[in-house]
Amino acid sequence: MENNNNNTEASENTLENADETLTDRDVTAHTAAMWKYNPVPDSPEPYPEFSCEAKSDENFDVIAAAVRGKKHKHDGTNCDDSFAFDFENGVLIAAAADGAGSKPFSRIGARTACDAVIKYAKARLAAIERSTPNYREALGKPFDDGEFSAVCSELAGLLRDSFTEAFAAVDAAFEKRKDIAEFEEAIGRKPELKDFSSTLLMTVAIPVETENGREYFTAAIQLGDGMIAAVDENAEFENALIIMGGADSGSFAGETEFITSEQMRTADSLKSRTKIRRGKMTSLMLMTDGVADDYYPNNPQLLKLVLDLKLNGIMDINDNGISFMDEVKIPDPVAYPWVNDGDVKYALQYAKNIIAEGRFDLKGLWQRPDVQRRASLGAFDIVHEKERQEMLKLWLDNYVERGSFDDRTLVLINVK
Repeated sequence: MENNNNNTEASENTLENADETLTDRDVTAHTAAMWKYNPVPDSPEPYPEFSCEAKSDENFDVIAAAVRGKKHKHDGTNCDDSFAFDFENGVLIAAAADGAGSKPFSRIGARTACDAVIKYAKARLAAIERSTPNYREALGKPFDDGEFSAVCSELAGLLRDSFTEAFAAVDAAFEKRKDIAEFEEAIGRKPELKDFSSTLLMTVAIPVETENGREYFTAAIQLGDGMIAAVDENAEFENALIIMGGADSGSFAGETEFITSEQMRTADSLKSRTKIRRGKMTSLMLMTDGVADDYYPNNPQLLKLVLDLKLNGIMDINDNGISFMDEVKIPDPVAYPWVNDGDVKYALQYAKNIIAEGRFDLKGLWQRPDVQRRASLGAFDIVHEKERQEMLKLWLDNYVERGSFDDRTLVLINVK
C-alpha cells in the first residue's frame, strides 16, 4: 500500500494522539464523515465506480465485486482493481488484480491481466480434456500415484503459462496505447510499460472423487499482495482455514511486486509462487489487499471475514438448529455515512463487535451459528439488496475499518 498524506488520514492520526482513551468505534465514526467524494475522472478508459457479477454452474456459486476505495473517491481518481472468472466444463477459473496506485494506467493492466489468464486457462483446460479425458479421475488418485503427479504437473504449468500470457497481454496493451495522444496528454509524457503495473492472483478449482468422497483439487498462483484462501466449515476451527497464497513483498517495507517487473517473469519465479492442494472445502476466496489487509493476520482473521459475510447476508449461516441457553448480548448493526452521499447510511453488522460485546474470541463465535443468526442483518429485518452480488458490492463499499481506504475486491466461490 502506498504512503500518502491526505487530510483524512492526518486527522485520524491527530485524533488518536489527542486522546488514547478513544475507542476504535469513536475514531472510525469521526473519520468516516470526513471523506470527500469526487466522481470518476474524465480520463482514458476510466474504470467504473464499482462492478459486481454472479454466475453458477453445477459445482460452484460465484459472486464477485470490486469497489473504488475511499482515497480514490477523496482524490477523484480511478479504481485500479479488477476481477474475472468463468467455468470450463465444471472447472472454476478465477482471477483478481490490483493496479499500482502510483501508476496512471494500472487499471488497464489489471483488467487486461485478469481477462488474459481466464481466456488462456479455458482454452488450455479444454485441450487437456481432449488429450487426457480421464484427467479428473487421475486427480482423485493417491498423491504418490504417477497419473496424479503427471496431471498435477500439467495443471501447475497451466497456471504459470497463464501468467506468461498475461505478461504478453499487458505488454501488448501498452504497445497499443503508447502512441495515442490522449494517453500522453493525460500524464504529460509518453506512457511507459510500468504505467500499467498490477498485481495478479489466479486459481483453478476442480471437483474430484477420491477414496474420502468429494474433494477439490485447487491450484493457485500469486504475484504481488492480496490473498487466496480456502475454507472448510466442516473442519475443526484450527483446520478450517487453508492459505493458498500470500503477499509478495518487494525489496523495501511496504513494497509489492508487479507483473511488469522482468525479474518476476522467470520460470523459477513463477514456480515458487504456485501452490497446489487437494482436500475438502466449502468456499474459496480471492481478494486484493484492500480486503486482505483489513483481516490481518490473515491466519486466522480471514475466518472473521467469513463471519462478516455471513452476518451481512452474503454467505449462508450453516445453522445446526442448536441454541444455547446462555444470555449473549447482541450489538445493533452500525451505520456510518456513505462516502458517495453523507446523508445515506447503510447499517452493517461486524463480527468484531459481537466478539467484544458477547465476550467471545474468534473461535467462540465461529462455533456459535445460533449467535450468528441472532446477530445477522436478517434478524434485524434489514435487507439492503436482494441479489448477493449487489449485497457484496454494498458491503465492500461501506464497511468501515480503521486505516482502511484502498480499493476493495473479493471473489467468493461457494461449492455446492
